[in-house]
Amino acid sequence: MAEADSFDLEQYASKYPPHGRLVRLKFIASNSERLELEALRILFRELKKGQNTSMYKDVFAMANGRISEESTFDSDWVKRIESQGQLRHASLQGELENNRAQQITRSIQMSTKNLAEYYHGRGDFANALKYYKKIVKVDNLNSLTLSEALLTICRTHVLLGDFDGVKLQIALLQQTPEAFSDSKLVSRVKCYSGLAALVKGDYYEAAQEFTQISLDPEQDSKEAIGETLAFDDIALYGGLCGLATFSRAELESNIIKNDAFRKFLELVPEVREMIMDFYNSEYAASLSYLERMKPDLALDLYLSAPVKALCGEVRSKGLIQYCQPYSSVDMRAIANSFNTTTEPILEELGALIAQGKIEARIDTENKVLFRKKKDRKALAYKEAIATGGDIFSEVDAMLLRMQLMRQNKYVGHRGLASML
Repeated sequence: MAEADSFDLEQYASKYPPHGRLVRLKFIASNSERLELEALRILFRELKKGQNTSMYKDVFAMANGRISEESTFDSDWVKRIESQGQLRHASLQGELENNRAQQITRSIQMSTKNLAEYYHGRGDFANALKYYKKIVKVDNLNSLTLSEALLTICRTHVLLGDFDGVKLQIALLQQTPEAFSDSKLVSRVKCYSGLAALVKGDYYEAAQEFTQISLDPEQDSKEAIGETLAFDDIALYGGLCGLATFSRAELESNIIKNDAFRKFLELVPEVREMIMDFYNSEYAASLSYLERMKPDLALDLYLSAPVKALCGEVRSKGLIQYCQPYSSVDMRAIANSFNTTTEPILEELGALIAQGKIEARIDTENKVLFRKKKDRKALAYKEAIATGGDIFSEVDAMLLRMQLMRQNKYVGHRGLASML
């Protein structure tokens, strides 16, 4: 994997809430040889601020004595945190059982939430999820409280990497339309649905969801969009997926003229410039931004897997749009516009022609691409035949109805007079 030469890991980690910070740092430690030790060093420091002793044990095993200041397992810290955790858990469990015995609905809800947050704090997201789901089952939840509970379940599914679970909770959220009068709640839902679409490989849906988020990066807290997303991720994911899948008109309306989304783009100037250059047909400049970003994208928790496919889609789209206005075009001119040589361009265009994405043929000897002209007369003839067929069908149906009426025969809906 290509490595980012000037990747500021400290600054990167600081963008995320505590649990998201740990998840992303661990991912980088597992996937980047150059940044592994730095990521582990930051992980040790961050873990000691919290209660996730399980991840501490995992990270200590990953480090394998290579971090000098953490070469010895801190058993005292682990014992202290786990002992405090056991006492806290016993207290919360007793409180919940007492409230259940007294059948105080509101108190049961609060006690259940406290237990869920206890597990969440310990990094035990599976048990946290179990208790968050119990909150939803409590009677007399108003629509807004129910929506908040379902969003919390979404957040926990994301931390578990369970995006089928995320989609299920979003479907349940859509059954509480009253809550969707809150624009911030709607934006939070779109964060989760966009992330689920990205992970599932539906890049068009991901672009649609991310570009419809209307939070304000300057006023809203970063916790508003979950624990594994930062505000500039919205610009990055929405911008890249949009560039790969949106039509030119959609790119203009959903991104370039979208004031809400432009606030996110201002956080990531290189993404903004990449999109503007592409829109203005400055393909070489746009793709050079993308090429420089690739090493960083390969370190992203959600983009590392699809980055190659997404970048390929962007480049292919650029080639298709470049060729669209011409009946013929010199391959050397295309190569120059894409800052490359004719040989790779020949291969790429040949693949696009084979896939049916460009209707053209290539004169390899003279290095010229000829677009296939559509036979407009034949097309008009086919449309006329289809229209004529529709007219004949309608006439036949009309004649049949007239014959039935002459014989006093009718066909009607149930409840109306009908006989045959």
